[in-house]
Amino acid sequence: MDKVLLSGDFLLYPKKVPLQVLLTNKNLTIKNKLTKGAPEVISLADVIGCHVLQGNKTTSAQWYLCIFFYPLKKKVFKGYSRCRSTKSLGIACCDSDSENKSLAEKWKKAIKFITAGNNMTEDQTDCIPEIEQRHFVVYINPFSGRGKAMQIYKDHVKHVFCEAEIKSTVVKTEYAGHACKLAKEIELGKYDGIIIVSGDGLVHEVINGLMDRVDWEQAIKTPLGIVPGGSGNALAASIVYASTGRSWSENPIYDSVFEIVKFSTRDLSLVYTKSEKGNFYSFLNFAWGFIADVDIESEKYRAIGDVRFTLGCLVRTFNLRKYQGTLSYIPDHDSHIWKIFEKKHVCKHKVVASLQESSEEDESQLETRHREKNEKHVDTTVNARSLPMVEADSANPTTSDLSCPPYLQHEQITNSLSNDWQYLEGEFVWVSAIYLSHLGKDMFMMPHAKCGGDTIYLYCLKSTVSRARLLQVLLSIKDGNHLELVEQDTLVIPCKAFRLEPLSKHTGYMAVDGELIPYGPVQASVTAIKAKVICSVGNDSVV
Repeated sequence: MDKVLLSGDFLLYPKKVPLQVLLTNKNLTIKNKLTKGAPEVISLADVIGCHVLQGNKTTSAQWYLCIFFYPLKKKVFKGYSRCRSTKSLGIACCDSDSENKSLAEKWKKAIKFITAGNNMTEDQTDCIPEIEQRHFVVYINPFSGRGKAMQIYKDHVKHVFCEAEIKSTVVKTEYAGHACKLAKEIELGKYDGIIIVSGDGLVHEVINGLMDRVDWEQAIKTPLGIVPGGSGNALAASIVYASTGRSWSENPIYDSVFEIVKFSTRDLSLVYTKSEKGNFYSFLNFAWGFIADVDIESEKYRAIGDVRFTLGCLVRTFNLRKYQGTLSYIPDHDSHIWKIFEKKHVCKHKVVASLQESSEEDESQLETRHREKNEKHVDTTVNARSLPMVEADSANPTTSDLSCPPYLQHEQITNSLSNDWQYLEGEFVWVSAIYLSHLGKDMFMMPHAKCGGDTIYLYCLKSTVSRARLLQVLLSIKDGNHLELVEQDTLVIPCKAFRLEPLSKHTGYMAVDGELIPYGPVQASVTAIKAKVICSVGNDSVV
């Protein structure tokens, strides 16, 4: 049993019920002294703040301990959601007003010390360490999603920060690329982290702004907190899933703000991407075909919120496009997904064979073409799992040590690839390279993906899929069950790097982290660089 650190007599506000309250490192236990019923137990894991408030002539005590907590509660139909709760405990057990106030302050300091992730000893109860007040800079994109990001901050984030006694400085972004500029110029030492109230596009800007600084190695470690204020909100959903194991949230805003207030951190892997747009870093995904088309084309329906994606899927399903291309990749044989999906014929050589069978060319023709492409290549073969960042020929001192892994140093998009790479060629409905568990708040796309993982998951749908089957896949994504629909139309390939070369004319779109990029060859690879995202459960305590 957890040892009791503090105990005392309180009065419940406003009913003036006498209570005995016990504090341990895990719980706050409240016993009604007038009844023999079961005590109320408040988990300190749900507590975000504690205030000392002064009473008045109408109250039974002059000083109160007000506790703010957000427990998970089961919804009537499905799922769980965090709900705001408060408990006000009056202190009137001491002889003087000043003693009651001092006792209230002692309990507050103890609760804040424990909820900050510390374990308190009995020796510390007489001299409880102070917890410094956090200060965040908050970037808000007022045009994101349905244009309600500022309202989300005022109605939710601001109030929770007040309860947690967090100081915030708000900055509104004014144009595309503004957050990137802000991240490059911000004096990071003044803040404990950057909070982003927007969609995934602003996160993309902030990460690339931090990576473009002279002090990028330290800057990229700045904790980033995400509050869903856009349309997709994939990173916010992925963080909640990583901390709680819940793939879908009834109240994503409260869930995300709770993650921020608890202030642990976990790694977020960055993927180095080359395209005709230039070189940059991404954290979420690359999409070509159906998924990118829906994302970009549904922008015209932005005013209707998340429903835009449903409408976009229906439009694109009944007017289905197909894309021809060559997909090359360095397989990640260390990924446990190989063992899971090899049995289901979804990856490795079996899917290569299945894709080739659907093509008009036979295997020998494809091998001949691949060999001819590689004859011009100067061999730069390296270990595909070697990830230190080097690029000796870079002229930019801010990125000279980080631009790409060894196996992409000499692999420009126009160059042939080394023999480490495998390849597929054929016709697809979509090709998506996925780095996180979610591609939207209700798109549980790749349950195996980890925020700090070193694997890219290529999820491809071949052109042989029927419209009925496509709709079935789309309807199953919310719960992650689409991966159980394993047939010859589906490919799931874990890899360390990939290159996509479209062979079809420009009839659709390409997107990275939900943002449009020029249509053309794209190449990307996992890096050793990790950003930091704020969450309730850190790297060492994965659910």
